[in-house]
Amino acid sequence: MKILIITRSAWDDSNSIGNTMSNFFQKYTIENIANLYVRSAMPNNRVCENYYSISDKDMLKSLFNFNNNAGKAFTWEIRTDVNSESSLKDEIEEAKIYNFFRKNSSVLAIWGQDLLWRSGCWKNHNLDNFLDQFKPDIIFSPSFHTSYTHRILWYIQKKTNAKVVLFHADDYLSIYKNGISFLEKVNQKIRAKVIESSALKADINYCISRLQQEEYQKKIGKEMKLLYKGADFSVQPDYSLPKAGKPIKIVYIGSILYGRWKTLSLLAKEISKINKEKTKFELIIYSQYGLTQEMKDKMIIEGASIFMGKIPSDQVKYTLMNNDIVLHLESFDDVEKQKTKLSFSTKIVDCLNSGRALMAIGWEKAASINYLSENDAALVATTESEVVRLLQSIRVNPELIRTYAKKSWECGKRNHQIDEIQSNLLSDLMKLVEED
Repeated sequence: MKILIITRSAWDDSNSIGNTMSNFFQKYTIENIANLYVRSAMPNNRVCENYYSISDKDMLKSLFNFNNNAGKAFTWEIRTDVNSESSLKDEIEEAKIYNFFRKNSSVLAIWGQDLLWRSGCWKNHNLDNFLDQFKPDIIFSPSFHTSYTHRILWYIQKKTNAKVVLFHADDYLSIYKNGISFLEKVNQKIRAKVIESSALKADINYCISRLQQEEYQKKIGKEMKLLYKGADFSVQPDYSLPKAGKPIKIVYIGSILYGRWKTLSLLAKEISKINKEKTKFELIIYSQYGLTQEMKDKMIIEGASIFMGKIPSDQVKYTLMNNDIVLHLESFDDVEKQKTKLSFSTKIVDCLNSGRALMAIGWEKAASINYLSENDAALVATTESEVVRLLQSIRVNPELIRTYAKKSWECGKRNHQIDEIQSNLLSDLMKLVEED
């Protein structure tokens, strides 16, 4: 069974979707996996060696030079050959552009990119040859917010007659009502229509949270299955409370977007108040995103919180285990709550797997907060006043940390055991192929 995995970014274990794909397919036969993605950057994982890359820059070149076919196939072994000084420069420039638009999202920019891809320059013999040689049985694709990536999926499905498996990792089907412009509403309606079309074409739809699963089944009228990220929960790591006089270290690793930096600011402010007499807590923040001046002023408070920047993916597990409390956040902002209501951060599984107590702060109706509350898997605060109460409870009774380190681990063992998740996923995919 050959599986073609479509991603937007290069399959890199340091980004969220790359890490998740490696989590799902890390034990699958390398020769039977390929990845098509729409960036210039090179991949970085140990799961896949067969790639096809098409980028916006390739598309622009093809528009002005009919002899330049967008897209190229390559294998992992020749990565050092294609990763020249010029390609590294392209990757850096590309990363800056996408980071800019991620922070300053513009509907017109999204439509402009979509118009570029509507030119169809990517439909050429380079792509067709790649598909003919690999011959996928399954196309596994996240459900992207960009329309052009769905059209690529539809083209490949029609060309190969492969089965389609769609993974809904974020909520791009809902149409938000508050705090958005007219153009954003139009874009959301276009996006929802495209995603519904892909979901109806798909042979299997996976959702990342129970709330998302229930809501999507009602909206689309089709069965949705649940697919969590997994980890090895066979041996629980040891944990000892910090020595007397030492601060309790709270660590956050993840995105500061979608209003999460405001939640971090709230936590830092309350820690600063508690620490006035004596340092009881220390908030350590890691994120791949740079800080604006407003974020620095509100989120980084001397004697309470520090910002450490980006952390290499191979250091995440050690860093989580080297602290006392690991942190998951959602926003309290009304606009951002709409966007993240049905999402379930894959970092939650890393937190559960750390063997440390998990603290979760966010809106009670967010899928992730709801999940952790129902499973009693975290120290949860759903309001600003509860953040204060939670910190005071831990300060008075540090044993709560040890108690929830155990509860977090037990939740992971029940719901996120990697062997079971990979086995069930493979079984589902095999059944699809056997149907033919």
